[in-house]
Amino acid sequence: METTQAGWYPDPSGNPEKLRYWDGTRWTDDFADAQPNASTTYAQTQSSDSDRGLRLAAFVLCVISTVAVCWAIIPLAWMIPMTVHIWGIYKGTKANTTGFGVCTLIFVSLIGGILLLVSKKDR
Repeated sequence: METTQAGWYPDPSGNPEKLRYWDGTRWTDDFADAQPNASTTYAQTQSSDSDRGLRLAAFVLCVISTVAVCWAIIPLAWMIPMTVHIWGIYKGTKANTTGFGVCTLIFVSLIGGILLLVSKKDR
């Protein structure tokens, strides 16, 4: 019979916000707060539909801007990665920060950057 090592594990009662200590033979009465991972945190902060709409519009405008300047190869070096990052912001896997909004405003799309700046910040 294989035994599980002692340590902190998700609470067996099903509470996702708590960890419970397993001493190797039984559950103890010791609890700790579970630390959510970064992608969960970003996704949870994207609660309003208006924020999601702003972020999607920013993404679409950045795609349009990137396609519009594709004849000039140099800007694509930063426009494509920034547009991909904005998709991550929309999906909730990347943080929406003021700095990134300003960079988007300056280097990719004026309106897209403004929409990111208006949208709720993740940190």
